[in-house]
Amino acid sequence: MYCKVHRPVNTPGVSDNKGKCTQLVEYLSKESQDVRPYYDNFFSQQKDFVTPRTVMHHIDNNHRTLKRNDDKFYMLSINPSGEEQRHLIEKVTGKKVGEFSELTAGEQEEVLAELKKFSRGCMDEYARNFYREKIKSGDDLVWYGRVETERHYKGDDPEVEAGRAKAGDRKPGLQLHVHIIVSRMDKTQTVSLSPLSKSRGNRQILDGKEVIVGFDRSQWSTRCASCFNRQYDYFPYYHSQDESLRKYSENWQLRNELKNQAVSQLKQEVLHGELKEERRLYTTLSVSTGS
Repeated sequence: MYCKVHRPVNTPGVSDNKGKCTQLVEYLSKESQDVRPYYDNFFSQQKDFVTPRTVMHHIDNNHRTLKRNDDKFYMLSINPSGEEQRHLIEKVTGKKVGEFSELTAGEQEEVLAELKKFSRGCMDEYARNFYREKIKSGDDLVWYGRVETERHYKGDDPEVEAGRAKAGDRKPGLQLHVHIIVSRMDKTQTVSLSPLSKSRGNRQILDGKEVIVGFDRSQWSTRCASCFNRQYDYFPYYHSQDESLRKYSENWQLRNELKNQAVSQLKQEVLHGELKEERRLYTTLSVSTGS
């Protein structure tokens, strides 16, 4: 599982995120040019189907207090691995497949609905990862997502450079992933949230209160992976015939859960506490774990 915050450089539709999101919405709507009833446009925290016009209206009108040259929105992506995709599809449909097209239209709808559900959980983690008192879940944000089922070769891909594929050709195998457009401002337009501001436990005064600033992108990705593992019972080596791999999976599951709980609790204590020792301890832990 790899969850990414895309920097507004050389990213289609995001090279200029200081104005309107029209270009990005049009870029993400490219698959709707085909007749695919199960896509039905974008989705949000509350709704399964949202029109591109609604997305543009809500994102472009949710930046009160931001200055002209401030970022207005960001693009995120949720990228499950091939094994995770196969596992999810088997969980939902009972089928083991290597291509999304092997599923019936009804089964495809079920898989996409499950990915939307999982994405909402990822956006809950995104919201909580800012450690702001007023931001508790994805419900506090303005965001829209779109599930895509295909990826295409680019000119600098090894397969293209080796002559085995052409730029623009569809990549084989399962290629499910989710793109997210999220407003920089929360839905009340009073809290500015930038996932590009790196977190190291720094604090500053906002609205008369001391808060942690920044966003730990690595921790967000790790939390999303943990959510997937718990939600879909995904522990790839847990049932392995190799005892060492099986033991590794059991230990990894425990270590990962304990680490996430410890870091989350420590950040909360730093957020609400005043002790310098707490701040020093969090900074040391972040550096040592790479969070």
